[in-house]
Amino acid sequence: MLCRAYKKLVIIAIQEEYLTIISNQIKEIFGDVLSIRAITVKDIAMKSIHTDEVVLLSGEFILQIVKSFLPDRVHFVMAKRSLNFVNMKELLKLPKGKHILVVNDMKINTDETIRELKESVFEHYYHPYYPDMPIPDNIDYVITPGEKHLIPKGIKNIIDIGPRVISLETIYELFDIFGLVQDRSLIVRRYIKSLVYLSKIQSNFQKKIFTSLSLRNIKGKDNAKYHFADIFTYSRAMKDTVEFAKKIAITDKPVHIFGDTGTGKTMMAQAIHNASQYCNGPYIDINCAARSMDTLEKELFGLENYEKVYPSLFEMAEGGTLCIEEIGEMSLNLQRRLIQAIEENNIIKINEALPVKVRMITTSSNNLLSLVEQGRFRKDLFYLLSSYIYKLPSLSEREDDFKALINTYLKKHLNRSKLIISDDVIEILKQHYWLGNVRELFNVISYLACMDEKIIRPNSLPFFIKIKKRGRVDKLKISNEIDEDKLISEIEKHGFLEESIAILEIFNEGKKQYTSYGRTVLRKLLEEKKGIKFSNQQLRLRLEVLNNLNLLIVRRGRSGTTISREGEKLLYKFNNK
Repeated sequence: MLCRAYKKLVIIAIQEEYLTIISNQIKEIFGDVLSIRAITVKDIAMKSIHTDEVVLLSGEFILQIVKSFLPDRVHFVMAKRSLNFVNMKELLKLPKGKHILVVNDMKINTDETIRELKESVFEHYYHPYYPDMPIPDNIDYVITPGEKHLIPKGIKNIIDIGPRVISLETIYELFDIFGLVQDRSLIVRRYIKSLVYLSKIQSNFQKKIFTSLSLRNIKGKDNAKYHFADIFTYSRAMKDTVEFAKKIAITDKPVHIFGDTGTGKTMMAQAIHNASQYCNGPYIDINCAARSMDTLEKELFGLENYEKVYPSLFEMAEGGTLCIEEIGEMSLNLQRRLIQAIEENNIIKINEALPVKVRMITTSSNNLLSLVEQGRFRKDLFYLLSSYIYKLPSLSEREDDFKALINTYLKKHLNRSKLIISDDVIEILKQHYWLGNVRELFNVISYLACMDEKIIRPNSLPFFIKIKKRGRVDKLKISNEIDEDKLISEIEKHGFLEESIAILEIFNEGKKQYTSYGRTVLRKLLEEKKGIKFSNQQLRLRLEVLNNLNLLIVRRGRSGTTISREGEKLLYKFNNK
């Protein structure tokens, strides 16, 4: 039996994705005997650490940044990491003597991964992948611990063994610190169970890491911590967005916010709540993508049976705001029930309609209009939400904000106001393609702030920033005064200038309506509005050329593509010769 004393553990990591993984592991092992909470480095300034809590740091390198936030007498543990050997089946099946390229995010992590592989699966030859060094010609396979996006293009035979986990050695240490009964066989069984659990959820890894971050405890009105004053910006795009949000905050109409991952949809939703007439009521959010539709229905609309009554989130948000995140992932059947709740201001319970008064805010990473055209989102619900619908600009559209975002984050969240980020680093960061937008930028700054340096220079940047920067070197560099003739010449080399202008015009019209397009919708619009028909391959080729010239902003998945500022400049100059 384990000791049942009530004890507390706080887990701290830089990346929210990794924090989710190791928190799941620790809860599988200690969830019945410890109170466990997880904090990212960026939130540590807002969430106090108490002296009765033990702190588990995801790595030694973050001590530099978090130590000023830790109480003097707090006990902390540096987590050691190891490979999840439950995920090694593919590797163990390989014939002996294979040459394997190992890809990870930083040199130190790559070297640690290779050391562990050599210790456990020693019958192969392991080669580190460093961006500055050539890749050996005789590579048979590539192994990565959850960093597939860093693998060089064109390499096949990839084995993803999943992110590294907390080591058994660290688990033993935690058992000792908390004074739990040390039956070693029990500890090992729990540890193996945690690895199996993490392996099971790895197939849904990408979905889980981006959506589980949005899961929050329901805490009432104090759950909305952000205000408009917390949004720092110098860029015109973001200033216009904030001003529009302030105007709609004072209404009681539904609001829909869409934008790429990491653009700040949650912050904006909370700011709208705190500036509204509902600010004294609760703020409750729920993420559609992080739940099954059955679970989502029970939580949104409640559940009544002979044994228990579960109140709905509409009831719990009474007099306040209900924020439904990633509404584009909601099933059509649940969308129908949501329409009824919005239109009639009530939800149907057993034998009665229960009146509810809440401010509705919804968010999505996808353009709802595109989902309507695909038959995945109800048109009537779209119209209910479209009165106040607006798009948050991506980080690539906020270049003027880089210094302000970085300096504010260093000062307010990391207590590192004296740390200097060199201008060279700022320029490299501006060139990076930020798939995770502001969230990803803050992760990188958190990593840099952990270094024992006064000035951050380019050689301190992690691998993946340098890789992405190099990936853009071949693209045509465009200054504020773009070289129109050179751009046109580049397009004409491929023989489709007029078609390219037509494509840019369609994207430009969409951008004015805060809309981006996927290829299917774009093909349809080009045929309807421009009389131009393309095959999928023809359109893909033209989009690749325009993207390589920095004239488009291409996003992953269903988020769609839009015209870039450079594309707008070229279009303006071309049409005003």
